[in-house]
Amino acid sequence: MQDKTRDLIKLYRWGDKMKTFLAFLMALFIALTFMGEKTEAKFISETKIMMDTTVSITVDGSYQDIQKAFSAIEKINFLMNDYIPSTEISVLNRKGTNKLSCDTRQVILKAIHFSKITRGAFDITVGPLVRLWQRMGREKRLPTSNELNRALSLVGYKNIKISGDTVKLLKKGMMLDLGGIAKGYAVDKAIEVLRERGVKNALVNAGGDMYCLGEGPSGKWRVGIQHPRNLRKIVGIISVANRGVATSGDYYRYHVINGKRFGHIINPATGWTVQDIPMSVTIIAPNATTADALATGVFVLGPVKGLELINSLPKVEGVIISKGMKIVTSSGWGKYEIKRFY
Repeated sequence: MQDKTRDLIKLYRWGDKMKTFLAFLMALFIALTFMGEKTEAKFISETKIMMDTTVSITVDGSYQDIQKAFSAIEKINFLMNDYIPSTEISVLNRKGTNKLSCDTRQVILKAIHFSKITRGAFDITVGPLVRLWQRMGREKRLPTSNELNRALSLVGYKNIKISGDTVKLLKKGMMLDLGGIAKGYAVDKAIEVLRERGVKNALVNAGGDMYCLGEGPSGKWRVGIQHPRNLRKIVGIISVANRGVATSGDYYRYHVINGKRFGHIINPATGWTVQDIPMSVTIIAPNATTADALATGVFVLGPVKGLELINSLPKVEGVIISKGMKIVTSSGWGKYEIKRFY
């Protein structure tokens, strides 16, 4: 077991810090998944860099199944990645209106739904704020009040108008950022393809946004919950089947300005990044899209309101980790957790 883990870590070790970190998570995840007695099922895996992250697909099937699943993810990337100028979302952001595919419209409609149930804590119109904080990271300074207020004036999911296959942004300068939901949706589309091809057991993991279909080699899929301040440790292990799992945290993407860490998750109401409370949120939900969006929304809501929201939703569970390793869990989290280290 130890040799296998070391080999996996070596296999996925890139020079870039981001890739090294994601590689470790992937290696740890696979190591946890393959713990225990072996079954008769023969699993195969493949990993690619897609959607600005590491995407790994493990199936009790064929390499053709895996390639079809990757193709489904790539399709979503080329529809919704706002850093590729030709995508539907990029055109919408530039022109303020665009005719969109069914997939892109569906993601926007789902995003609006999650904006409503989180009371605006999840909002895909944060694009201007995301770009502002990216610039602040490069310039190593905090935004001025005027810069922040200007970006905030362009945020608000109620200013998205959908008419048939056409979506319009009602304020000039608005920008959609699907970073908090598109990966989860892409994972679900990959799982959809695998199911159509008759695959019963699979795991699709897009940088921590994942869906666990059926069972793994040792029964239910085992997922390690990342320690938010020690990236070589995990907080606990959960066991899941036929569920989406997603984590949002401040420990990977952040800017250091004036010696202080500013995470990448932004509060749409204030324009400021969320700091330390919480440090990470992991959600278990019926699908990866829901888990992805709620992980971000709950992160912005914080431990108290976030936990209230999780407990109010059917078939949704979560764990919230805050500064000082203060851990709170939803009422049904215990039925998934099989080990806690903190």
